[in-house]
Formats: sequence, structure tokens, C-alpha cells
Amino acid sequence: MEDFFPQLLIDLLIVSIAFSVILMALIQKFKSVSFIKKSWQVWILNLFFSFVIGIPFGMTFYNLDWKNGLWVGLFSFIGASSIYEALKQQNIINYTPNSISDVVTIPTENEIVRDEK
Repeated sequence: MEDFFPQLLIDLLIVSIAFSVILMALIQKFKSVSFIKKSWQVWILNLFFSFVIGIPFGMTFYNLDWKNGLWVGLFSFIGASSIYEALKQQNIINYTPNSISDVVTIPTENEIVRDEK
């Protein structure tokens, strides 16, 4: 396997996956800002944060040099949007429960009687 996928590539992909999750959460927070209205603005934010935060992330937490940090930024730029789209299609991001009521009704035969001491 080492001949086909170099260990450095696998390591950089693992770091990128970890950072992509953080990047996706950050982008989601910025999407709620009122001046972000178009998809190209989200794309620019994703590109910007991928490199501005991705390079120091790799350098700080994984002791990568800046060149490998660039690769982490590139892989994260591609990966964060892919993770978001996959979760969106699985209906996890926009999940709303069927019952939003705060009231729960329990039949009396299911009531657990406790002795007060």
C-alpha cells in the first residue's frame, strides 16, 4: 500500500479530515450572518478560511511545515464542502424532530410509583 499511497499523503488527508469538520462548523456559523446571502460568498469564505486557518492548524497541532500546511488547506477546502453536502443529503443538518411539543403524556399503567422516604 505504501507504494500506491505514500504515508505522507495519508497523514495529510487525516489531518485535513479533522480540520474539515472544524471548517464546516465555522462556515455554518458565518452563513447565519446577515451579509452572507449568496453561495459564491460562502465559497470565498471557505477558500479563505481553508488556508488562513488550515496552515496554522497543521503547523500547530501536527508539526507540519508550511508546504504541507498548504496541502491541508487545499484538501480541507475540497473536503469541508463535500462533508457538508453529504450531511445535507442525509437530512442530518436540517433535522427537525416530528414532535416538537414539550408535553409528554404517559399512561397511568406505565407510571412508576416511588416510595417517599
